[in-house]
Amino acid sequence: MNRSEIWGPAADRLLIVGLTGGIASGKTEVADELVRLGATVIDADEVTRQVTLPGTDVHRDLVERFGNGILDNEGRVDRTALSRIVFGDEPKRQLLNSITHPAIFKTILGDVNRCAEGLGPEDAPVVVIDAALIVDIGVSGIFDLILLVTADDDVRISRLLDKRGMAEQEARARIASQVPDSKRRENTDIVIENNGSVEQLRSKVQAVWEEIGRRSRELHP
Repeated sequence: MNRSEIWGPAADRLLIVGLTGGIASGKTEVADELVRLGATVIDADEVTRQVTLPGTDVHRDLVERFGNGILDNEGRVDRTALSRIVFGDEPKRQLLNSITHPAIFKTILGDVNRCAEGLGPEDAPVVVIDAALIVDIGVSGIFDLILLVTADDDVRISRLLDKRGMAEQEARARIASQVPDSKRRENTDIVIENNGSVEQLRSKVQAVWEEIGRRSRELHP
């Protein structure tokens, strides 16, 4: 399929960028900085929350397949509880993806095209989709550009221990369960190394945003 078949009219108006990275790589911080710099960023995690709200078809299907134990006290999907069920269980992970991914992509597709429709003359013709699993689920090819945020494993483990309160064994297991950065690099156009300070990261993101703007205007003058 070509880009227009995937993204619709937005494909002819926007540079569609995928932002990815493993757990505790700093991908969220990069997304936040891109927003601060003026980028339109669609957060796949937020979209997931939207499509799994009580009353949605996805919510109903998840409860039917995984049980009421995945719900919190307000009846919403507890993503931590759900992740514990599917972690390390490939058939359950695939089942989860088959339920959630179509709705997630449909919502993202609508958001991308609304972004294209609302594009102003001074706006950079670009949208960034922040999604951890771009490489993992094999959809790198649908983007014009892939940004990868990376960090050394010891740095990521330290962040998981300090910021998320994980035990070291769990942190290592979570990292090991994901596609390795070596595989992600094979499907990446720009790599942002994030082993240093917040100030260093911001400087790198600034340079990347300038490069994205240049490429977007070349493609969609």
